[in-house]
Amino acid sequence: MPKYITTEDLVSYFSADLIPQIEGWIDSVENYIEKETGRVFIADTEASERKYDGSGNDKLFIDDCIEIEEVKVNGEVVEDYIAYPANSLPITWIEREAGFPSGKQNVSVKAKWGYSEECPAEIKLAATVLVVGIINNYLFKNQVQSESYGSYSVSYRTEKQWNDFEQAKEIINRYKRILVG
Repeated sequence: MPKYITTEDLVSYFSADLIPQIEGWIDSVENYIEKETGRVFIADTEASERKYDGSGNDKLFIDDCIEIEEVKVNGEVVEDYIAYPANSLPITWIEREAGFPSGKQNVSVKAKWGYSEECPAEIKLAATVLVVGIINNYLFKNQVQSESYGSYSVSYRTEKQWNDFEQAKEIINRYKRILVG
């Protein structure tokens, strides 16, 4: 699965030699961002099926996806649905005039699940800043500021890096998925 950031992305931000733990820290930061936002930012390349409870309404909220291949209601393929939002990704709900009858796991959607084909630049920046904070905390004693973030401590050596950290937190908050319904 493609990563949000790579070791090479960090080299441009942080000039110290990268240490062997970097891949694990990258994975941990990506997992943290996904849990914090409720989103997977790099979509699957192949479609898979997910089941949903019919709401009895004409609108059904689904997980983020970039493409829907098939919708089934009570086991039958339907084609009279509209995916929303209409002119942007990710798709987060579908509507159908006939509605989605109430039921447990009676609606299945086959889609490419995720927020976008590539990681958004802002999320990439936030991930980079968080991993740099972990590296700083690991390597250096003299920090401008430190804070616990998720299950890690992050530290920043300059005021600019601390400001980048504050910006990274704001970015992550902006991307949080708000569940409606």
